[in-house]
Amino acid sequence: MADGSAPTAQQAFTSLMRARIAPGLRALGFKGSGQTYELPHLETWALIGFQKSAHNTAGQVEFTLNVTVADKLGWAQARRREPHLPARPSPNTVYGPAAAWHSRIGRLLPANRDTWWTISATTDPEPVARGVISAVTEYALPAIRERRRS
Repeated sequence: MADGSAPTAQQAFTSLMRARIAPGLRALGFKGSGQTYELPHLETWALIGFQKSAHNTAGQVEFTLNVTVADKLGWAQARRREPHLPARPSPNTVYGPAAAWHSRIGRLLPANRDTWWTISATTDPEPVARGVISAVTEYALPAIRERRRS
């Protein structure tokens, strides 16, 4: 750090996202930055959201991915019925099956259990980035494509 202080886990997470995960998602066709990414499509919202644990500390950040797919016409109809809904869904909010399909990444993986990645200031970011991009490539993208067909 320029001021001589040790980096925090939050800084390591931000660096991981900017330097490794965001470029990997963009290479797969996603647009976005920060913690929300969209796979552009005329008829559906296909969103990935990064959710950090409520129990993070200065030394460790745990995070997972949420995947949401919503038909844009169906979403507009849901908004007319429920005016409190936002203009577009958030991947980190569960709206119910009538408005959008939502899944945590871990439920799409072969183990079918909640999956969280951990990063600290001393964590090697490469395996974490590879794990996240692999999960999106091998499991989130096929789930998105399947929901777009149905």
